[in-house]
Amino acid sequence: MNTNSIQNGRLHRISLKFLIVVILITGIWFRFTNLDRKVYSFDESITSLRISGYTWTEMVQQDFQSKTISVADLQRKYQQINPEKTWWDTVKGLATEEPQLSPLYFILARFWVQLFGPQVATVRSLSAWISLLVFPSVYWLCWELFRSASVGWMAVTIVAVSPFHVLYAQEARPYMMFAVLALLSNAILLRALAKPSKRIALQNSPTTSKLSKAVWSIYAIALTLGLYSSLLFFLVVFAHGIYVIIRENWRFGKTLITYLVATVIAIILFTPWILVLLENAPKIEATVGLPRLSLSFISSLKPLIIITCRIFIDTHWAGGIIKFGSSGIATDLIRLIVAALLLLAIAHSIYSLCRSTPKRVWLFVLTAIKITAIVLIAVRGVADRYLVPYILAIQIAVAYLFTAKIKVATNPRQQKLWQLGLIAIISSGIVSCAVSSQSQLWWNKYPSSTKYNPQVAAIVNQAQKPLVISHGGNNITGKILSLSYLLKPQTQLLLAVKPEQVKIPDGFSDVFIYRATEALQFELEKVQKYKITPIYKPGDVWLWRLEK
Repeated sequence: MNTNSIQNGRLHRISLKFLIVVILITGIWFRFTNLDRKVYSFDESITSLRISGYTWTEMVQQDFQSKTISVADLQRKYQQINPEKTWWDTVKGLATEEPQLSPLYFILARFWVQLFGPQVATVRSLSAWISLLVFPSVYWLCWELFRSASVGWMAVTIVAVSPFHVLYAQEARPYMMFAVLALLSNAILLRALAKPSKRIALQNSPTTSKLSKAVWSIYAIALTLGLYSSLLFFLVVFAHGIYVIIRENWRFGKTLITYLVATVIAIILFTPWILVLLENAPKIEATVGLPRLSLSFISSLKPLIIITCRIFIDTHWAGGIIKFGSSGIATDLIRLIVAALLLLAIAHSIYSLCRSTPKRVWLFVLTAIKITAIVLIAVRGVADRYLVPYILAIQIAVAYLFTAKIKVATNPRQQKLWQLGLIAIISSGIVSCAVSSQSQLWWNKYPSSTKYNPQVAAIVNQAQKPLVISHGGNNITGKILSLSYLLKPQTQLLLAVKPEQVKIPDGFSDVFIYRATEALQFELEKVQKYKITPIYKPGDVWLWRLEK
């Protein structure tokens, strides 16, 4: 009887390990499959512009002068590495036009493209490879929190097939780098705060002191890298500060002083970019706007709930959590039930964490959740890509809940119930990733500026010798660059800053206007006496045909 029990237990552990490996491989496969399927979004095309070393201003000055340029030439100049530009031009472009973006990812992306090429799949693959570092990082953080390999593997399993992680692993932006450095800095901080006796038996030995200094030094480096990866890393720094102060019971002792020294060193090392931010604050205000305090949190509550649910299930390309064949009351009801169940599970995981773990554990997780959510709600900045620390903390809490409930359940029926809940979480993630992997559009690709580009490109590509006209300044560059990835390389573009600059050359079978402004319509219809007809109008007109 005992022999059978031992054999059954061994078989169960082997099966569990095999299942974890299968889920992990599935998650890795989703990160690398169809990397070039989704539209290259507005932001991603600007990433490639930064990689090229050119700026919006240079692009407008040189090629928005009502001269024709082919799609191939446009991409060769502004979406690929140029020998006349260096990585320093990438940094200067960010500093002068987008200082709100820290430069580390873009520098790394430039060297990546130099090594492997400028293709869409190649550029996105950098984020996919970086995202693999999330697995050991989240495992290490769980170990530092719970001293439990089971919780660590549970967290790895949940993260592996999380729709959020898979989507942003295929995004040519710095969000996965932010996630990895947030996890690493969290784990390093906990290691630095751990009692020396847990690391070395001789508590007051010189070796202990040297090791402690080394860990705090590594922590300062991790914070510096985090800040150079994303300004949102200040949320992590802020959360760490609150956690250490409360953990130390507001005592200004050695630990708090050491923490403050490490943090100050990191901020000093980040000072060059802080000076860039201060010098170019008007540019940030003009492009994305500076964050402003808002006393109304109700408007941010709905998107926060949707984002929280999308951590685990996301089958709606437009961001509505679940998508069925048709919309209706039944669909809305199912969506509401699923959202309610997920929110209850998350609330229960946080409650269980607070009730069953030491203060140092639950305080750390809650600080990450609350600080990120409260700050972003306060400045009305609730968006998936900004909520990385919040999302990671929720996933860790959920991983702890399922590990604890399945492991300690004495009632077989209760254990089966929790196992079914875990299967539902994992299955919903796999289904979500499978659905999104086959789609050309998804909500993280900013549908407002790209969602109709495939249809527009299909119409233009049917023409024998088309000309596409567009008018605007910096605001239109990303849209044109995004569209160019769907057009034939020989398609000619005519780009202009001012409507009166537009002069239609001869020799084209079809002339189209992309996202025509009222000023451009007036110039062509009333001044130049052309006839323009809307030919793709899903709401606003995205494409016009011009005729004499």
